[in-house]
Amino acid sequence: MPTLVNVLKFLKRHAFAAACVVLTVGLLVAFFLRMDLLDVARMETQRLQNEAENMKRNLRNATGLKEQLADLKVLLSIVDARLVRPEELASNLQYFYRLESSTGVKILLLRQVTPPAPAETGGSAGASKSAVTPISYSVIVEGSFPQVMSFLTQLERGPHFNRTKVFTAQRGAADSPEGIRTGTVVVNLSIELLGTR
Repeated sequence: MPTLVNVLKFLKRHAFAAACVVLTVGLLVAFFLRMDLLDVARMETQRLQNEAENMKRNLRNATGLKEQLADLKVLLSIVDARLVRPEELASNLQYFYRLESSTGVKILLLRQVTPPAPAETGGSAGASKSAVTPISYSVIVEGSFPQVMSFLTQLERGPHFNRTKVFTAQRGAADSPEGIRTGTVVVNLSIELLGTR
């Protein structure tokens, strides 16, 4: 059995080889104990590379951003000008009366079905003050077929966004008690104008 003295003699004789063995064993132990740090370093390197790619992409996409924002503001102002306000009842009804006078139809019934929203005093922090909502109108018009078609065309191409929900058309009966004349077309519309509250 080797004794401590024999081991020391052997190590003195083969000092270089013994140092290499000790160093190799120490490096292997350190490698196996610290191997998880290699994976962490790889993941951190990948994260930093992804972040650098995102920054590079953002810089590339940021060119012309001010011009695009200015264009977007112009487009939003155009859309905002086309929206109706339900609380401006007289102005909204005047829109239909202008269509009546320009096309020659007769409006038999016109009313705003959607009530105006009450003025917001507090509201929730997440609620948007510029929410877009449909404002419903019930309209009955009478006129000749070309007049009614002109009214519908101008309504469709008019300055406000609209959607027809219900559309019925009938020929005017022989001088009915409602005042509808013979030879006319009566159109009953339920439409929504896009508005903001």
